[in-house]
Amino acid sequence: MKKTLAVILLILMAVLNLAAADKTDKQENQKRQPVNTTEINWLKYDEGLVRAEKLGRPIMVYFTTSWCGYCKKMQKETFVRPEVIKFLNESFVSIKVNGDSKYELDVNGYKITERNLARAEFRVSGYPAFWFLKSDGEKIGPAKGYKPTHAFLDITYYVKDELYDSISFAEYVKNGGYKVNK
Repeated sequence: MKKTLAVILLILMAVLNLAAADKTDKQENQKRQPVNTTEINWLKYDEGLVRAEKLGRPIMVYFTTSWCGYCKKMQKETFVRPEVIKFLNESFVSIKVNGDSKYELDVNGYKITERNLARAEFRVSGYPAFWFLKSDGEKIGPAKGYKPTHAFLDITYYVKDELYDSISFAEYVKNGGYKVNK
């Protein structure tokens, strides 16, 4: 009886060790996978919240519309830059919300359209607009309007490095912004 129990415990320990090693291997493989530098991995708001919490990454919510000229400029000039794409795909969960869309999201059982999310929940009154959130969905703050590459990277590095807790954004930019703090 004691031998049988000992064998069962050994087998159980071996299985648990293999499972732990397999999980570690999967995590290491995810870290080693090359980051997409050809396009931003945009998600819907509800999907992005789940992914950010799972990965522990901050969230960048991009509010846009089909008729917004400066949104198109962001798409053509800033969001095509390899350094922006790589940085967002490595460091953030990027969410795109169409401020005119009636597409219904399911946020933890709460149904809301993209349009109502933009207008009621985030008070977006002009496009493009950005909201930055912590990985748990807590709001950090907004950025409004078109952002050229350097200005956009200043904002995103500031948020990623959680510098909002220790220095004002104006001081951060005055001190050299993302180029100094990379």
